Amino acid sequence: MNELGKKIDKISNQLTDLRWEIWTKHSLFTWQWWMLLGLCIVVSILFIILIKKEKLVQTIAYFGIIFILNKYIDEIATALDWYDYRIQVQPGIVPSMLVANLFIIPMALSIIYQRYSKWKPFLIALGLFSVFTSYIALFFLKIVGIYLEKAWNAHWSCISLVVMGVIAKIVIDRVVLIQAHNNGDQSNSDPSSPIT
Repeated sequence: MNELGKKIDKISNQLTDLRWEIWTKHSLFTWQWWMLLGLCIVVSILFIILIKKEKLVQTIAYFGIIFILNKYIDEIATALDWYDYRIQVQPGIVPSMLVANLFIIPMALSIIYQRYSKWKPFLIALGLFSVFTSYIALFFLKIVGIYLEKAWNAHWSCISLVVMGVIAKIVIDRVVLIQAHNNGDQSNSDPSSPIT
């Protein structure tokens, strides 16, 4: 087992060196790199402008769930070599797309969640975003050499985005409901509240 561990370490170090080389020599400061960086900035500004401050806590919680789910799916998919990223904003030591995982997907889905609290409009907006991201945005990223699709496809991307969005909404809506219920119970049982 010790020998196998050493082999894994050696291959892992070689892979890290190769990812560092592709990032420094073929990714950093290319027009695609600048485009991804610009997307991060634009999406962040839109998020700050469009976010409703009165629902900030539950929106940030929703953002967190989407970030965790999306990052987890991304790490599994890249580890299993279903797809890869050839150009990234951050150093490519870890094969993960920071632009999608931290900015575009969680921020866009959080805005959708906040803007559409009822299920029907939420599902419509979520579906439109998922279709656009999976069938148009990823196709464009493939054409410009940022994204390399292998055993993955647009259908899986679309399904995963919808599932993530729905799971996060169910969780946060449930937590908000429990909190509202508990706050109601506390006010009724609070000894300092006036008797009516």
